[in-house]
Amino acid sequence: MSVNNFTPERLVKFLRQSPKEGLINPAVAKSRLNAIEQLFTELSADEMTDIRLIDVDDLCSRQHKIHDSSIRPEVVQLYNKRVKAALIDYFDWVNDPSTFISGGGDLVIKDKRNQVTNKMMTEEQNALEEITLSLSEKVSDIISIPIREDRTIFIKNLPLDLSRSEASKLANVIQAMAKQD
Repeated sequence: MSVNNFTPERLVKFLRQSPKEGLINPAVAKSRLNAIEQLFTELSADEMTDIRLIDVDDLCSRQHKIHDSSIRPEVVQLYNKRVKAALIDYFDWVNDPSTFISGGGDLVIKDKRNQVTNKMMTEEQNALEEITLSLSEKVSDIISIPIREDRTIFIKNLPLDLSRSEASKLANVIQAMAKQD
């Protein structure tokens, strides 16, 4: 009996197993699983038997209409990107597991002993951070500071009555972290 590799169940199994095997970053796999759980509730019978038939844009449109636009468009767009990335990675993996490399730029870089040494931040993680910040109520104790064109840092819980001495302590800690020129 042949196994149908193109069912939602097989995709979910892949996303749960791939972080254990070091194929996909665990946080990325989890975020993709969440998007799949949200969108796959609206799959047609044909799509349930063969995920290659899924048109993710159409699926997102159905989801958005069924929920009467109660889901924010940027969240639907994020789900769209995550499901597309999950499907692309899964199809690549099914095609040739031995040469599979995640196309999302979300790999965990490992050293010789297979220990995590560095993690690349992806567009997906940046979008998730932006949505998390925009979904929460406007918080007055978070300060965003763009330090480069592609990087913004957030400082939270600074007291409104911050003294120059306390600010100097913070500045010293940050300066100690900087690379020498």
